[in-house]
Amino acid sequence: MQSIGKAGGINANLSPDAFHRWATHYQKCRKDFQCPNRFSPVPYFLLCRAIELEIKARHLKKHMTQDQAKNKFGHNLLEAYEALDSADKTLNQSEERTLQEVSDIYKDKGFEYFDPEDALTGYSRFPDLTLLDSIANKLIEI
Repeated sequence: MQSIGKAGGINANLSPDAFHRWATHYQKCRKDFQCPNRFSPVPYFLLCRAIELEIKARHLKKHMTQDQAKNKFGHNLLEAYEALDSADKTLNQSEERTLQEVSDIYKDKGFEYFDPEDALTGYSRFPDLTLLDSIANKLIEI
């Protein structure tokens, strides 16, 4: 009887490209978003997710697996950004402060669940959305 062997697999790291592509999708959703009210946390969430995926794409490209990036950084945007190689760090101090502000909210799902305290304070801890847009544009560079 003749033996049939299995063909070898392909070892291709497609995760960085996929993460970057999805980051651009979240960013596009933010650009297309039309707020039906005076305020919505949705643009913040979309931009934070885009930023998270782009930063993680850079880690995946260099040396990490998806599980390693997930376990090491979770949804902490600033920690993931600070762990990038120096050549990938393009934000100025003001932008890094803004990244810290949104990271503190995002990692605790503050853009996903209603918080009465945020509503009562007029969402004052939420950073300027224009600056967050600028940060996403700078990092993603479509």
